[in-house]
Amino acid sequence: MQSDLVIKENELIDPSDYPEDQRSLVDDFNSRIRRLTGIITGIGKEYHTIWVINANTKKMYLYRSTGENTNRDAIELGLRFDNYDRFIEEYVDRCVVNSIENIQKDVKLDVIFSRIKDGELFSIDYMRLADDGNMSYHQMAFALAGQPGETENFILAFRDIDKSIRRHIADKRYLREQLDIVETLSRDYYNIFKINPKTGDVVILKLDGYVTKGMEGAGEKIYPYDVLYKQYVKDRVYSEDQEWMYDAISLDTINSKLADNSEYVSSYRVMDNGEVHYYQFTYILINANIPNSDMLAGFKNVDDIVASAKERQNLEILASTDIMTGILNRGSGERKVIDAMANDKAGMLCIMDVDKFKDTNDDYGHNVGDKVLRGIADVLKLTFRDEDIIFRLGGDEYAVYVMNMGDEEAGKTVMDRVFNEISKLDVPELAGSRICVSAGAAFFKKGDKRSFDELYKLADNGVYESKKVNGSAINFSL
Repeated sequence: MQSDLVIKENELIDPSDYPEDQRSLVDDFNSRIRRLTGIITGIGKEYHTIWVINANTKKMYLYRSTGENTNRDAIELGLRFDNYDRFIEEYVDRCVVNSIENIQKDVKLDVIFSRIKDGELFSIDYMRLADDGNMSYHQMAFALAGQPGETENFILAFRDIDKSIRRHIADKRYLREQLDIVETLSRDYYNIFKINPKTGDVVILKLDGYVTKGMEGAGEKIYPYDVLYKQYVKDRVYSEDQEWMYDAISLDTINSKLADNSEYVSSYRVMDNGEVHYYQFTYILINANIPNSDMLAGFKNVDDIVASAKERQNLEILASTDIMTGILNRGSGERKVIDAMANDKAGMLCIMDVDKFKDTNDDYGHNVGDKVLRGIADVLKLTFRDEDIIFRLGGDEYAVYVMNMGDEEAGKTVMDRVFNEISKLDVPELAGSRICVSAGAAFFKKGDKRSFDELYKLADNGVYESKKVNGSAINFSL
């Protein structure tokens, strides 16, 4: 179906084009058109897509569709199903995502006419899911296409009202009802943002914590991602974590992380009034099944998680620890590997990615997914030595820098041991489903001048190749 439609409006008829004895009929026709046009013009100031429908035949006619907010879903369905009953059934089923049963009742013709018979406007607000996976508030409105008692036609109009009521998105109840996947964010996170992965446009949904310079609070205003990204890191993040954080929450990194996983989580430190505090960020896709759907980002203080630590040195240890698994977090793990390389300590960098982890979360729930993540971390702690650097990259990715390992045969031997132990993990909810990981590795030798980033990319290439193999596998890059 072509979406680039050309819509023509009704035009008045010139009476002079007709014989004199027919001009009174033409004038009457024009009068009715003016009345109809007047009603539609009034609605057209706010509504971008307008249909005229005959209540008897239920035949639909597209009267107007203008502006960048044109509801293409409604247009294409209306042109395909030009019977009102069939059209509205398809539209509600495909595009409406909340209070569906109530809306299905409200759009029936008898209900509509009971609301509009005296010339009143009847409107229905709803959450609309577009083809690109993004949600927004929409409204459909109904009105008589003429004076009460004089017309068999009525108007159905659509408009996007997201901007006018977006401020309500900050409400926790709304988040739970409309976006189940952000239940944890709405409950635990002080600051929540909606981000367009293509443009980087940011809308503040909730801002109960620190307000970044250049931002004003929750509302309809759109900000560039750089305000959240660069300004926040510069003003808020602890100096030792800033370089890592700039990379960790860059739009490129986030899009890459969410390409295969619906969630990206890591921890970092914040400096506030001379004190170091411990924070966590989470980026999560609104609709993981649709490419380039909007994402949500949450930032929260996790001091309370480590509040029971009795000594400051314990807090410093926890600052470098991944909260979920108990191994090093990405920032501290990468710093340790970089330090080892700077001191010319040879080793093997191995990156591991859990196969089909998104399916595990989708099919069994995040609690089961968390058990898998913790189980793999336990395997790594038992398999590798104290001198090896084990850390979680985020999501379902792990890394290990194995000290003094410099050849593929030895690397494959130790990783086969890891694969074997992972296959033995007992997660009852998986009902015997096998857990597999794809791994890639690269070697750093004494005197080598390559950087950590270069070593990381080589190992990551190996992961990509291992993904092509069914079951756990490792590929080496030189």
